[in-house]
Amino acid sequence: MRAALFVVAWVLLTAGVARAQDEVPDATRPERLYLNSGLLMGSSRVVGLGGAYVGIAEGVAGFTTSLAALAQRSPGLDKDWDVGFTLSWLDLPLSKAKGKDLDNDGLADDAPTTLQLLGAVMLQYRNFGLGFSLRNYQVGYCNTVLCDTNDLIRVSFLQSALAGAIALGRDDFILGFGIYSAQAVFSHKPEGDWRYGNTGIALDMLYRPYGRPYRVGVSVRPEVVGAWRRSTGQVPFLAGRQLYSAVVSPAVLSLGASWRLGKGAELYNRLSPAARRQMLEGEHFAELPVEDDPSALAGRWLISAQADFISRVENAVSVHSFTALTEPRKVGASAMLQPRLGVEHETWPGRLRTRLGTFIEPSPFEGHLPRPHLTGGFELFLFRYWDDWALTASFDASRRYSNFGVSVGFWR
Repeated sequence: MRAALFVVAWVLLTAGVARAQDEVPDATRPERLYLNSGLLMGSSRVVGLGGAYVGIAEGVAGFTTSLAALAQRSPGLDKDWDVGFTLSWLDLPLSKAKGKDLDNDGLADDAPTTLQLLGAVMLQYRNFGLGFSLRNYQVGYCNTVLCDTNDLIRVSFLQSALAGAIALGRDDFILGFGIYSAQAVFSHKPEGDWRYGNTGIALDMLYRPYGRPYRVGVSVRPEVVGAWRRSTGQVPFLAGRQLYSAVVSPAVLSLGASWRLGKGAELYNRLSPAARRQMLEGEHFAELPVEDDPSALAGRWLISAQADFISRVENAVSVHSFTALTEPRKVGASAMLQPRLGVEHETWPGRLRTRLGTFIEPSPFEGHLPRPHLTGGFELFLFRYWDDWALTASFDASRRYSNFGVSVGFWR
């Protein structure tokens, strides 16, 4: 009898200890943080055209928007290989982000710092291309009411791609494929970094028929759910706030098209000298088109349109929910459409290009209206030293949001 009473007392005691341990959670919250895809990031040209670049897909700057850009050769390329790189620093840290609505929830975010970085490198050989790109968007949120800049919670969104592409026929069809990665890093200087991330497969296509003044592009980005990568000794708390189980980036399907207008528009999809020589080596004389002048102007106007279809996600909340001391707000419960439109003009042929664009950013928050953006910029030829250098600038302005960028690159 005494033994039975001892067993019962032991069971009750251990159950009480277990309940006491449950009061101090050792697990993350079940919700997932939503990586907002509405913010426009990219090179100055991409931003200036309102992000409508899937139907253009030119150069290493276009690689971050369409993998097909890896195998689209420059009209003036006269060798079998080419190397390209780009580095853009958007929204300089000197401009404060406090008062801006970064997630389009209708309220200004308490974010005193913001930074956007974009880098990419690509290698082309004949009709093949390989490349790597990385985009980093960082926001610093206040940890306390005093908002000490040495006590910020920094959130970094990283999107990267390791991809390849191949051009088929007379470079009429270009297929791109690769590994797409979405990651998030939460940092608090006294405590360290907490990391999330995962990968998926990306697939892009560009149709650029020779002798025609238009292109059509498709880009597919999968939904990526990145769980918390718990390091040894880490607890599910950062700055006293309980972490969420994962981050989620919605699937995005982009359809785009571009048109050249004006004298010489039919040269929009001309072959480079390297591609023409490759066709001669393959003895496709019957298919060889009439030779074009690679330096000729292919129409002074370029119009580009694009539609992004953004999927719904399950059990997601805004990233700002992590730093806000209020109940998390659910987001992304419905699919969204994001239209884009951009125009580029050869204002001073060979010297100056001007751009103007727009896009409508849908809100992932239920009951909030989309907000229109006005974008634009220019590209100015600087000088020729080893290559042709150019200065580019862009802006993105909307309700409670603005973004300005400047970069130096090659004139193409």
